[in-house]
Formats: sequence, structure tokens, C-alpha cells
Amino acid sequence: MSRTASRLIPDKSVIKRALKWFVIFNAALAAFGIVTGGSAEFVGRVHGTSFLLVVTAAGIASIELGKTGARLRVAWFVGSACVMATGFVLLALTWGVPLPDLAGKPLGTVAVVGVVATYCALVSLICSRNRLRTVCWSGALLHGFYVIALIWFEISPIPGRVLALFAVGLSACSLLVVIEFIGTRRAASTGSERADRPVKYCPYCGASGFVATSPVFECRDCGGKFRPVV
Repeated sequence: MSRTASRLIPDKSVIKRALKWFVIFNAALAAFGIVTGGSAEFVGRVHGTSFLLVVTAAGIASIELGKTGARLRVAWFVGSACVMATGFVLLALTWGVPLPDLAGKPLGTVAVVGVVATYCALVSLICSRNRLRTVCWSGALLHGFYVIALIWFEISPIPGRVLALFAVGLSACSLLVVIEFIGTRRAASTGSERADRPVKYCPYCGASGFVATSPVFECRDCGGKFRPVV
């Protein structure tokens, strides 16, 4: 599976360069349509194409950066394929391509799998706590399975309330992940500032001249040696 994927998917730098130029081309085409008095529908489709390409590329990049564990390699590959397929279908709908009537449920399932995979990858990318990451993953998977069940089956018992409960739980988990990520980044930046803080005075004589033989400092005036502790 990994060899096939590596052969089919080009280099990331090539994808990034192609997407960047495609977005620029779409923006120039939309500007040309506005200047020349083109229809609002055409301009909207061009902008929609750029937006879908950026969102699809962001989803695939998030999965590629956030995937963890060799045992889940197939799941991440399926998630990336679902994100790509969803973007392609939405792009076709944007340009008015008709889809078969029976394709609604399968396409909805593919979209749900892509969204769940992207969310789990983002959580694993920014969350360092295993327990919180497991809770978010479990909530996203249960939410996704329930939505897929609603797509394929007619569930009468209060589906709206269950969806609302899942939404509240995932929102709380997501906020906790963001708070934990911000706290981790702040602690890391504070620690680096303390580690890079220079030594100004000798603790023995108060002089400011040092000979730095890391991690030991030697005072030029009194000859005292000391090791700074953060």
C-alpha cells in the first residue's frame, strides 16, 4: 500500500507549487471575469474552485503531518483518499456536473470519513497528552459512526439530541486540546528564554568578565568557576 501510494502521489514540493500557481491562475481568471463584466456565477465558481483546492490540500497535509503509528497507516491512507475524493466531488458539483441519484449516501459516507480523519490528525498533531488525544479520537469516531448510521438508516430515537451531545463533547475536547497546546508552547518558549539568558555577574566577586568554557564559566578577576543552573 505504501509503495503504491508513493508512486501515485508526487513530491510534496511539486504539489505545493502546483496548487500555488493554480490558485494564482484562478484568482487572475476571476479578476479578468470581473473586469470584463463576466457573470457572477462564473466568478463564484472560480473562487469556489480555489477554496476547495486549498481546503483539500490542507486536509491532506494535516493527515500527512499528524498521522501516528504504523498500525494506523491504512486508516490514514483511507482518510487522505476520502478527503481527496470529497474535494473532487465538490469541485464537480461547483462546475455543474450532475451526479447519480444513488451516489448521495456513498459520497456522504466518504465525506464523513475524511472529516473524521482530518480532525484526528489535527488532534494528534497539536496534542501531546495521550489520554486527551484518545478521548478526542474516541469522540470523533463515535460521532462519525453515528452520522454514517443516520445517512444509511432511518433512526427515529432523537437523532438531533444525540448529535448535539456529540457536538458539545467534541467542542469541549477541542478547546482542551487548544488550551493544552497554547500552554505547552508558552512553557517551551519561556524555557528557551531562560536557557538562553546570559550570565552577567560572577557570584563570588561580582565582576562581569568571564571565560566561557561551556557548561562551566570562569571569572577572569577572581578565577572562580561556576556552572549556571536554570
